[in-house]
Amino acid sequence: MRSIRKISICLAAAFSCMPLTAAAQDVNAEREHWALHARNGQAELAESIAALRKLYAQSKDTKVRADLIALLVRQGKPAEALAVCGSCKPVNYTSDELENLAKAARDNKQFAQSAALYAQLQQIDSGKKIGFLGGALASSEAGKYAEARTQINEYRQRFGNDADITQAENYLKDRSQTLSERLFILQKQLEQNPDNKDLVLQTYRTAAQLQAFPVQESLTQRYPHLFTQKDLLWLKLSQAVGQLRANRESGDMAQLEITYQKLTDVVNEAPEGSDLKIHAMRDRMAASIALGKDKQALEDYNLLRRMGEQPQYVKEQYAQALSMNGNPITARAIYEEIAAQQKASTGAISPTLTGRLVESDADAGYYTKAQERLKNWNPKKKVSDFTHTREVDNPYYNQQFFWNVRLEAWNGNYKKAMQLMDSWLAEHPGDPWAMVLRGDLSAWNDHEDEAVEWYTQAKDYIPQESRIWVDTKIAAVWINDGNWSAVKKMAAQADRNNPAYKTFWEQYDKARAAQLSISASAMKATSPKESTEWGQNATLYSPRSMGGHRAYITEQSAYVPNKGNPLRAGRVGVGAEISLHPVTINAEAGHGTQLNDKAYVNIGADYHVNERLSLSAKAAHNSANVPTKALQQKVYADEYNIGATYSHSAGTRAGIGAGVMTFDDDNVRKSVYGWVSQALYQHNRWKLDSSLWADYSHNKDIPAAYYYNPRNSKSLSGSVTLSYALPLDHGIRLNQQLTAGLGRYWQAGQSSENTWLLKYGHDWSLGKKTSMGYEFGRKQSIYDGAPEFQNFGNVNLNVKFK
Repeated sequence: MRSIRKISICLAAAFSCMPLTAAAQDVNAEREHWALHARNGQAELAESIAALRKLYAQSKDTKVRADLIALLVRQGKPAEALAVCGSCKPVNYTSDELENLAKAARDNKQFAQSAALYAQLQQIDSGKKIGFLGGALASSEAGKYAEARTQINEYRQRFGNDADITQAENYLKDRSQTLSERLFILQKQLEQNPDNKDLVLQTYRTAAQLQAFPVQESLTQRYPHLFTQKDLLWLKLSQAVGQLRANRESGDMAQLEITYQKLTDVVNEAPEGSDLKIHAMRDRMAASIALGKDKQALEDYNLLRRMGEQPQYVKEQYAQALSMNGNPITARAIYEEIAAQQKASTGAISPTLTGRLVESDADAGYYTKAQERLKNWNPKKKVSDFTHTREVDNPYYNQQFFWNVRLEAWNGNYKKAMQLMDSWLAEHPGDPWAMVLRGDLSAWNDHEDEAVEWYTQAKDYIPQESRIWVDTKIAAVWINDGNWSAVKKMAAQADRNNPAYKTFWEQYDKARAAQLSISASAMKATSPKESTEWGQNATLYSPRSMGGHRAYITEQSAYVPNKGNPLRAGRVGVGAEISLHPVTINAEAGHGTQLNDKAYVNIGADYHVNERLSLSAKAAHNSANVPTKALQQKVYADEYNIGATYSHSAGTRAGIGAGVMTFDDDNVRKSVYGWVSQALYQHNRWKLDSSLWADYSHNKDIPAAYYYNPRNSKSLSGSVTLSYALPLDHGIRLNQQLTAGLGRYWQAGQSSENTWLLKYGHDWSLGKKTSMGYEFGRKQSIYDGAPEFQNFGNVNLNVKFK
């Protein structure tokens, strides 16, 4: 019985093991099937990986895991191979798995993990070379140079010295040595083996990394057979790029031009579509921007864009060129796109791009937005260095402060901007760049003399190569001020071929260019009804001489409906502006047309006393201000005027004047006037200005006078103008204006009456040569105590022939 029982138990145990054994055999068979299937191609490899992944999830079989890891490494998916067993430690893996996973970790740039896996492989299978060779390479890449050296020594003790470990040792040296040390060693080796081609090329590449151009040039001369024309062009490009970086920092425009020409040579000689040509064009874009050659930069970018997607820094250069070329809106959109990409990839926007965004916001008239962006820069004066052991000057502190000052000024807050700069200069009395900005503030605020003083003071502290830039700013003030004698002296010393003077010559040529100025106006009384009255003026100016003088021809005409008996009159003449700074003389002579059948002569002088005060005087025989109805009666007049203008700032001005007009009919018209204008508010593109006008006139009582001739009259009026600036692309800028005014008019013998005005207009700036404007509106005027309602419109066009 006992024997039968034992046999039964053994049989039962045997039968119970049969399913487990069969299952194991099935897993192994399936694993082998998929391992063989994977050898048939990439599609089969993917199918095998998917099947083994499922099989491993079901079985947790270590052999399945090993095959799955091996196939994922073969497929080039190291991250997935490392993730097959997330809970496994190096001690859990077999020798083959460790070898594959160590390679996967190294391919995935997880060098410390790779070194740890190779270390485990060395322990469980010390006879495998790859454990020590791979460990040496991974340790080198992980920066563990002592461990790498130990494993190289261990390899040599176990397996001897071979090409693999020698290459690993060289790899360690490449990573652990400084480039200078590496170059020195290679040069010594090359002296001992001058015919070793590999040494020549290694030395050349190492010198290229150090930008040791003399070493590279020497090698190309000693071994011309080892270097192609393309290699020589790459060297020329590298040299030019190094010079470009240095010249941009120093601001040496002459050297920048030389660098630009070198880059152009490479562009012209490089094969079409080659990496060399692409890199050279990208670098020439940077040189073009530094030299103000925005059109060339845009041309290069358009060619590059056809060759494929360009990196962020090239797009940023493109946006710079667009901004320089008068396309602020498109430039701003590109900067915004790059900023969004940087924010998404790194969580922050680079300081350089922040500066570009601030500049583009300012160009678009969004000054407060630009000030918000400045907060992306660290506002502290001191920041930690890269070691975090000491503090150094914050390189963006000055930029942030200066940009904030500019933005305050451009947003109309000159007072605050000047206070900020004055406090900065009190703390940094020898800062020339602060002096230049302080001069800019004065120039923008119409304090020309003060601006020149600041610029001149700054020149004493600025390097010689940067003084031309400051001289250009001084010239701009002088041109605006009419000081052509000083500008002439500067022009005599400025070399037109020197790129540093490019901006100077551009503004000089523009200010001297011939010019056409046309204006026209029309007015129609609606109550009482009357036909349209109109007038127009056209003046063509010659180019200015180097001394600032210019001649012109002018034509003027007017039409008065006169209740069905229309009157026409005009004049044609020639004149000249004579610059005798601080005095400018204007003389004009000509003859009247139609009702005006007499010759006329005008002469006037403007005296620029200083940056605040200007005086003027004018005398005219057969004045242009004679009413057309007086001309119908053959009544002419001579006129004499004096005036003074005071400019407190760009936002506050005032003026007074007096005049006498003597008519042929013995009438004498005396008048005085005064006015003041004040900027009330500015926020980004919006601006609100105000003005106040008062005048008084007195005439003799001439009963026969057909023209309007009250015994005396006076008026007081004020207006506010709301304007909105709209920068557009292609050098176009639109300024919209809405003006509303109220006044009071008093006339002898009549009751006083109110006057009012409402008008809307556009001023267009169309590039650097053309501007135009137009407006239309409605107003109420008073004549002999009776109101007259009038619709009116004005248009003007100004073209420079440069």
